[in-house]
Amino acid sequence: MARRELSREELFALVWEKPTREIGKDLGLSDVAIGKLCARLQVPKPPRGYWARVQAGQTLRRPPLAAFREELETRRREAARERAAESLSKLQREFYLAALADLSGRGIDVRAAHPRGSRLPDLDPDLAAQILLLIQGRAQNWVEEGRIATRWGTSVQSSATGLVERLLPSARAQLLVFETEGTRHSYVASGPVIFVRLTAQLQERIAMLARMVRDQKLQHVVMPLTSADHAWSVHHLHGPDSQLFLDSWLCVSASEIWVEWSRKAWREEDPPERLATGRIGLRTVMPIDFMPVREAALSPVISAATIKPYHKRLCALAEAERVHELMSRAAYEMEREVPGEILAMADRIWFGEKRPFQTAREAWRRLEDELERWEKELEAERSNLARSILGIRPGDIVTSQSRGRLLRLSVIGTSLYPSDGQVTFVVQGIRFRKDGTLGKLHETLTLSFKDEGRRRQDRQE
Repeated sequence: MARRELSREELFALVWEKPTREIGKDLGLSDVAIGKLCARLQVPKPPRGYWARVQAGQTLRRPPLAAFREELETRRREAARERAAESLSKLQREFYLAALADLSGRGIDVRAAHPRGSRLPDLDPDLAAQILLLIQGRAQNWVEEGRIATRWGTSVQSSATGLVERLLPSARAQLLVFETEGTRHSYVASGPVIFVRLTAQLQERIAMLARMVRDQKLQHVVMPLTSADHAWSVHHLHGPDSQLFLDSWLCVSASEIWVEWSRKAWREEDPPERLATGRIGLRTVMPIDFMPVREAALSPVISAATIKPYHKRLCALAEAERVHELMSRAAYEMEREVPGEILAMADRIWFGEKRPFQTAREAWRRLEDELERWEKELEAERSNLARSILGIRPGDIVTSQSRGRLLRLSVIGTSLYPSDGQVTFVVQGIRFRKDGTLGKLHETLTLSFKDEGRRRQDRQE
């Protein structure tokens, strides 16, 4: 029987009468050709395992052959739904572009992440994770700041949640997802869904804590979760818990990791509620037994050779801070010079609608906002430069002499402050106890660099 002589009804009868391999032998066709013919004529094939169950003596019901036009229409509707699921709504696109703008402002290259019309591009997992976390943490702020022209409410939150869920498959390789036990529907869950960005630094930190648990024979250890992107990020999503005050801790045992969170009650007299998410096995997250240990010994005095490769960046930072200080003083002096009421009266009396004084004041207020942003960028550069020079980052363990005693810290932050011929480094961290376990006390380690050559030159002058 030639393939062209087969009607749709005959092909349907054949594929439900015997396996495709036997039909192929009778018709002189391959299994693949039979499958393509069934797909083209919209003929449903038996599911996997069907013939094995028939051989076992089971009597199975075959489905009716739907009308060809009806079948095509059903498939067309399904394809349209799939295309709609791939497209971003207008509001989701605004949230997505707001996240890209924030990342671009941090100096991250987001050109490849711009949407193609109303569809998401193929995203790098790390970039997808950063976009997802930004939308979680900043979506409501963007609306309240007027960057997105809408009012925050249930439908808007649902739209942002849908975008987060769309990004999750791309970002999952870079995220730890902790869900509270219980049912979840729409954007409401029995507890918060917590996404933690799994960076290389965080993996090393977890590995260090897991070794500590094993060595000290502890049940588990905890560390606070913050929204600092350079180390890890955590935000709560889905449900009313996102509107409460929440503190979260990442808990690490010898073999598992989970998040515990404390929810403060609205009424002060009620005690806070402490809950935990489900647990994830460490070996499913990372090669825990083969992670390197990062522990560094820091000298209280930094050498000139260590500073030399970063000399230009230090000079640029010092100059930027000097200009920032000058501009800040000028802005604050302008604010104090003329009270607003007197300035407004002078503008009305002398200049009418032009009001140059009021325009100047508004310009200075905009400058003050810019100066605040500038201060944040300067602090980020201080932190990044200190990490590069010292060769440490959050999560590392450092030891150094401080006020005549040996101090051992788990680093949580770094900064530096340059001045004429001198750089002061500040390392903030949590102090280890004498028994080697991580304590709760925060400590600050201060290191210094002095340019002896410049000091000698100043003395000679």
